[in-house]
Amino acid sequence: MKKLILAILLSLQNFAYSQRVDLRKLTLNSNIILFVERNDYDYYLKPINDHFSESEIKIKSTQQILKNNINKKFLNKYIYIPLEGNDFYDNGKINGEDFMGIAEISEPNKKYYSILFLKKKKSKLVLFAHISRTDFDWKNLIKKINDIQKIEYITSKKETYKKSIDYYLKYNDYPSSEFINYYKSINILKSDSLELDNDQLIIVKEKFLNGIEIYYNLISEKFPKEVSKYYVQKMKKISETENIEEISFYDFTEAYERATQTGFMDESEMGKLKNKLTDDYELIFEEKQKIMKMLIENAEKKNYH
Repeated sequence: MKKLILAILLSLQNFAYSQRVDLRKLTLNSNIILFVERNDYDYYLKPINDHFSESEIKIKSTQQILKNNINKKFLNKYIYIPLEGNDFYDNGKINGEDFMGIAEISEPNKKYYSILFLKKKKSKLVLFAHISRTDFDWKNLIKKINDIQKIEYITSKKETYKKSIDYYLKYNDYPSSEFINYYKSINILKSDSLELDNDQLIIVKEKFLNGIEIYYNLISEKFPKEVSKYYVQKMKKISETENIEEISFYDFTEAYERATQTGFMDESEMGKLKNKLTDDYELIFEEKQKIMKMLIENAEKKNYH
């Protein structure tokens, strides 16, 4: 097979990591994880007929072996890259613009690093996912992968759940619905909401108050006063924006709904005023500023303070 280095293959067989991919799930579903430099492997394209080609890589060396739970030899072996839509993360769903393809070398004298996730399929290894971007903090990413592996061999489901939540909180992340549904199915969770111990709750509260709003649902009922104050301050900051092109009225109305716990379908007089910010396109900016001021004053009068 002839060695090919084709940038055109970027869109065909590349997998890159982004925040939309659950790294915990990807790590646990992989059998071998390798940190490599672009010169550590060769890329091959094998034409099968006039409308289909098979692609493979041959790993010659590695920078670091992050995981190998099957003790399978991978050096100097041809590793199949499966077809899109079968066994790997769809490039179009998980990539940003600055990804690197498995076959790409933009500058011959520059080092390009990757993390390869391999999965055993019957007796063969296949490339499950490929992380390769020029803007990655590889040291931090490898640390995340190592942290995940500490969870993998815990036998207690309750302990696995707890340690997994610790992992997500450590990296300002949130588990998927698949994760929640599983622990609900084995009765560790009683509802569709995560359950936290006291230490985790304190961490979540602190992270939320520092701007990690993905944890809103975890603390809104337990700390309504603190949550309300946080969103009042957010409303004030948004209202201070002087350029109408830079202001987000949707963010402001969401902050109001959360500060007052009134929700999207608020039919009160204040709720109708709030809706004018996003629904009344003929309302001039000065009028919207007055409405924002009224909403802020109303939020500050609520009982959560």
